[in-house]
Amino acid sequence: MIVEPSGRDEFLELMRETYGSAMSPAEFDWWFDRNPAGPRILNVARDGGGTALGVLAMSPARFENGLVAFAVHAVTTPAARGRGVFSELELHNEQQAAAAGAHWALGFTNPMAGPILVGKLGWEDVTQLRIWVRPKRLRLRRRGELREPTEISTRPRELPGHHIARDEAYLHWRYAASPRRYAQAGDTVVTYAVWHGMSSAVVCEHGRGLNRAVRAVDADIAVAIVNPGEERSFLAAGFVPTPRRIRFIGKRLREDAPPLPRDRRAWYLTLGDLDFF
Repeated sequence: MIVEPSGRDEFLELMRETYGSAMSPAEFDWWFDRNPAGPRILNVARDGGGTALGVLAMSPARFENGLVAFAVHAVTTPAARGRGVFSELELHNEQQAAAAGAHWALGFTNPMAGPILVGKLGWEDVTQLRIWVRPKRLRLRRRGELREPTEISTRPRELPGHHIARDEAYLHWRYAASPRRYAQAGDTVVTYAVWHGMSSAVVCEHGRGLNRAVRAVDADIAVAIVNPGEERSFLAAGFVPTPRRIRFIGKRLREDAPPLPRDRRAWYLTLGDLDFF
């Protein structure tokens, strides 16, 4: 098996072949090539004949305590089954991330990748991120839109716990310069997405203006990850906790890396930290 850097067109084509859709070229260039935290990590595994078996990416992020790398966008073909392609790519990416200075690898994992990462590749369960929901319609219509995108403030923000540093460079890249559409009211940033089959107002950044921001999206529901200490403001805005959780996992990439705290109160995370909103 050969592992080497992947190009944009090959990656997007594999996504389309495997999942039926892919991000746009403009989204790819924004997410992977303009990230102020560092260059992309995107590798492809090939068989001896040069046929692509899978691609896997990592995205760097600057935390308040240094550089980390998020595992994102895994694609494997049917021909890769049983050949250890995902594991080979993941370990290769982790080595690159560590060489670039990342001390942790982090991931919002799914039922397919989680058992491999935690069970075989040395990752550990860090915490569970509960999803909160606010109904916006009496009847589900399963369609909607962001009514009117707005300018997004790049004013730096101070946040508690371990978190992606919200400095001017990050906020400009993540929201203001994104090809995706966002709206802001006060400190709250929202977007529109289809989430588990429901049209959703996705709360990407938290703070003042929550109600006004949620009203900027025509959707069936509003969804958010609510951090410790934020419960009252979200309850007051009509959100309720649900049984649904996101499994948050991590791995120390270097011997001198700090331990990964397993206390939910040690982390400040939002849906804007995920790569697909």
